[in-house]
Amino acid sequence: RIREKRIRDLTKRKERFTANLNELEKSLNELKKVQKEQKIQLKNLQRMLERRIAQKEAVEKEITEAGKIAESAREAVVEFATQKELAETVAAEEKALRSIEELGELGVIQGVFGRLRNLIKIEKTYKQAIEAAAAGWLDAIVVKNFDAAFACTETLRRMKLGRIKIIPLEGVSNLKSLKVPTGEGVNGAASFFIKCARRYEPAVHFVFGDTIIVSNDKTAFTLANKGYRAVTVNGDLYEVGGAFESGYYRAPIDFSTIIPSEKAIQSLDEAVRALQQHLTRRNSDIDSLEEEIDKTRVEIARLSEAITTIDREIARVKRSVKRAKSNIRRIDSNIARLGKEVEREKAQIWTNRAERSSIQKEMRKLQSELTSLRKKTDPAHIQELEVKRERLAEELVTLRQKLGTVQTEISTLQSQFENVLRVGYKNAKIQLSKVEQQVRTVEKEVESALQEKDSLKHEIAELEKNRVELAETVLSARKEAKKYTVQIDNIDEELRKLDSEYEQADRILNQLQLDIQTSLFQLQQHQTQLRQIGYEQPLQVSLEQVEEAETSLKMMKFELERIGAVNQLALSQYAEQMSRYKDLSLRMNELEREKQAILQFMDEIERKKRKVFMEAFERINQNLQKYFSKLTDGGNAVLKLENPEEPFSGGIDMIVQFPTKPSIVVSGASGGERSVAAVAFIFALQEFNPASFYILDEIDAHLDAFHVSKLAELLLEESKRSQFIAITLKPEMVNKAQKVYGVYARNGVSNVISAKFLEVQN
Repeated sequence: RIREKRIRDLTKRKERFTANLNELEKSLNELKKVQKEQKIQLKNLQRMLERRIAQKEAVEKEITEAGKIAESAREAVVEFATQKELAETVAAEEKALRSIEELGELGVIQGVFGRLRNLIKIEKTYKQAIEAAAAGWLDAIVVKNFDAAFACTETLRRMKLGRIKIIPLEGVSNLKSLKVPTGEGVNGAASFFIKCARRYEPAVHFVFGDTIIVSNDKTAFTLANKGYRAVTVNGDLYEVGGAFESGYYRAPIDFSTIIPSEKAIQSLDEAVRALQQHLTRRNSDIDSLEEEIDKTRVEIARLSEAITTIDREIARVKRSVKRAKSNIRRIDSNIARLGKEVEREKAQIWTNRAERSSIQKEMRKLQSELTSLRKKTDPAHIQELEVKRERLAEELVTLRQKLGTVQTEISTLQSQFENVLRVGYKNAKIQLSKVEQQVRTVEKEVESALQEKDSLKHEIAELEKNRVELAETVLSARKEAKKYTVQIDNIDEELRKLDSEYEQADRILNQLQLDIQTSLFQLQQHQTQLRQIGYEQPLQVSLEQVEEAETSLKMMKFELERIGAVNQLALSQYAEQMSRYKDLSLRMNELEREKQAILQFMDEIERKKRKVFMEAFERINQNLQKYFSKLTDGGNAVLKLENPEEPFSGGIDMIVQFPTKPSIVVSGASGGERSVAAVAFIFALQEFNPASFYILDEIDAHLDAFHVSKLAELLLEESKRSQFIAITLKPEMVNKAQKVYGVYARNGVSNVISAKFLEVQN
């Protein structure tokens, strides 16, 4: 009973430990859940931090590269501006020529035909000679008459562009044709090697009419002494009288290619400014990214500390759970052991009780028999009974011996019970006390953990309360700081307004003092002028008259400024521009009609080209099907356009189908199959454009015996229209040939022999 009671107590303690263990496991799961959430949040923050750092590095790299680009662009702007200024300074004539050409193209100046070099065509052999003989007149502007020439010069003076050479076609004097002397080395007059329209011939004669082109310096020097202006083919110029210009020939520099346009420089400058603004914005982006990175790092540190605290708490709870489980296992083992011992003892007690009851029953039976025997007094019977008594005495001795044995066993069992079971009981009691002590220790640890948990909750609540109070304090401090900042800004604004008002008042005072002094000085001047014209005192006029005079003066000045400079040639220029506009409109309409006619012509050509191509394609396709079927004994091959709608914008695919095989693209066929398709395609092409004879060099090299035989039959059939010379090593091809020639080498020399076929006669 005592052990059963202890077992019940241990069971109750086990239930309490199990309940505590469940609570600990529940707390552990909650802590793990919080830990998992915190770790996920930490990973998200770390990824966000990495993204922000990567963004910052990318932006910094972008800023660095953009800064280099901006610096290079600024240097380029300065360099372009310097080049432009230098080129415009050096090439003032080029600028003036370009301006006159542009004005002529726009129709502002009538009768401008362009530069002389653009109106003529020089033979390539004499280009250096013509350049040297022109002496700069190739860049002269050719105009219609002197009016156009004077308009050009007036424009150059008004715009301050520079000086140029001008040739008026109707104003140049008719030079007499140069009589070219004959002799060795004389090539002819310079104008003879220049081609131009008839209307520009006066300009060509004006520049080159007195110049002769010769082949060498000696001839040029001789002609110069005779009064001719001569130039060699190499560009050496000899003037009349013997003076000459010579040296290394250098092509004229085209300044238009090195002068950057104003629009390009302005666009580049605008791009530089836009890039600088972009850099400023990106710098602000870097500042915001740095703030976000700092905030993220602080949050990561806070989460790391929280996760560390949670890890420690989880480790402590795990230790408590482990101890509780260990105690429960020990209690379970003790309960099981005590239960087994109780069962064994119960079984032994029941056994002993059964044996004792059987012995007592046997003793009662013997005593009743002894009593019945004593009542009987018959001697014979007594003797008989005596015999029975002796026998029974012996049995009694035996039974007593058995009883002694049983009693001995009972005493042995009792001693075992006293010595063994009580010792086990004491040991179980000691172990149970240890278990109870451990349970009390665990309970104390659980209580201390709960107390620590309560204290931590209390501390967390206090810290949360302090955090809220601190946040409210910071918020109120920020509000106060913001309020004071606003007040300070308002005061600064008022001070700035007062300073500006004071400065404005001071400027007004100084201006008024200056105006007074100026007015006094003007008054003295006006009085002096009045005295000079005979008025000692100013005229007495009313204030209204003065205001009317000032109003009239202002209106006249405004009208004069509004009118501005008057163009005296506006009417004539308008008429010319109107006429030019009408001509250009008519010309534009004509060009549009010509354009439409050309487009229609191109469309017609495209249609015809497509039609011819498709006819040829279909014909070759039919021939390919025919020859491929003959070569493969029933196969099929077709050509397909990749883009049937636009055949010229795609390629052509060949689809082949050999007997008992599916259709495939020829590029996916085997080497022998591709050879068969290639031979069929060659025959299809020759059918389209046949020749008198063909030479075929081992076209059956990759064909098997069947296809070689079919190819030989096809050649034999086609030999009715053309001659085929086939180089082959296949007997199937040789068997079908009408004539066979063999070639062999001997002593390094090729020898040719012919084979004769004998007809079999029946």
